[in-house]
Amino acid sequence: MKIKAKYEKGTRRLKKVLGRIVPFNSQYKPADVCRISLTDASVNNPREFTLHTIYPAHVTKLHISDDLYQACSEYWKPKKEVQTDYIVVEVPNGRVYTDNESSVAVVSQYNRLIENVSLSLKHGKVTEPDLNNIFEQRYFTTPSRFKGTVFSMLTGGAGVNNIGHWFIDVLPRLHLLKESGLYDQVDWFYVPSLRYSYQTETLELLGIPQEKIISGDAHAHIAADRIIASTAPRGNHTLVPVWLCNFIQESFMPYAAESPSLILPEAKNLYVSRSDSAIRNVLNEKELLKEMAPFNFETVVSSKLTIKEKIKLFSRADIVMGATGAGLISMFFCKPGTKMIEIFNEGFVVEPFYDIATKIGLDYSYIICKGHRKVRNSGQGQREHLLVETGKVLELLQEVEEAKKAKPKEVSPQRLKAV
Repeated sequence: MKIKAKYEKGTRRLKKVLGRIVPFNSQYKPADVCRISLTDASVNNPREFTLHTIYPAHVTKLHISDDLYQACSEYWKPKKEVQTDYIVVEVPNGRVYTDNESSVAVVSQYNRLIENVSLSLKHGKVTEPDLNNIFEQRYFTTPSRFKGTVFSMLTGGAGVNNIGHWFIDVLPRLHLLKESGLYDQVDWFYVPSLRYSYQTETLELLGIPQEKIISGDAHAHIAADRIIASTAPRGNHTLVPVWLCNFIQESFMPYAAESPSLILPEAKNLYVSRSDSAIRNVLNEKELLKEMAPFNFETVVSSKLTIKEKIKLFSRADIVMGATGAGLISMFFCKPGTKMIEIFNEGFVVEPFYDIATKIGLDYSYIICKGHRKVRNSGQGQREHLLVETGKVLELLQEVEEAKKAKPKEVSPQRLKAV
């Protein structure tokens, strides 16, 4: 981890600890939770919020083999089916507070935290609204005041510094906003951070000018004439809904046909390296790449590419392989039928990427590497390096080559349709 990143992380933790000890501006702590009725609109107070129902009781399913499901880490076993009420709310004279790490609180003018559109995480899991971290706070900065309407794209997870979470947990909120019919009424877009190029690039490609963006890094507590907020794109769970996949692909895939001047490698088999990361490295990567040389793989370090370069490169890929991690989020730009091979440490088998793969029509396979110690939680698991059995990789790649020769005209699978 870079020194600057360590410093920022340490500063956030210190502020979080002190915020629970030192009292200041305690009037900004919410008094209680504002409950939302989806079945009886007369119960909801229009002076506190206006409700827009987007996808009520929306069901998201996990489509994977029993073998892979059994291999999933016990501390992070995904549900096979979840239900979420996707809504958007308008909050007059509202506030938003975030620690930009694990919680977001949308607060009404009656000083009540609004459920569903507020979010708090503990050990990576969503807590109940009344357990939101804001209720443990004692120290509050005075909110920055913004004139007009602010749409919150904040997330309680790693959207602040992780490109995977940025694509899954931040950007899809724009789809819910558009479905509410309120998009053209927004004066400001409130995002977790603008410190990374992929954040500014994606927002620009989505047509959001930088002068209309508020960064959570600079403004952790804001107030506005009107706050608009949505349900988290994955609700209170981790499964990725089909509408989210469709939104990302429909928003970015048109750029695959643009930028013909981009200089990119000719190889269509991509190996996504984690050499730019301090965690989950492939320890025998040089050996692995040497063994894969006959299959003509190009090594890609995701963080060194612009968004348009990623779109162009992955949209023409035949095979994408790499250890599980944020760099694989560019799978969104692959065409249906692309072969994706995800490599896991047996102590860290989690679902986001194989969940997405099945929903956008990729031909998914996986390899699980033996670990060297027992992994007890996700915090430990996500730091475990990998020692890849090259024989397994070569065997799988040979099977892929043989399948191509046997079925050269096979029709590519289609992505799932949103319901």
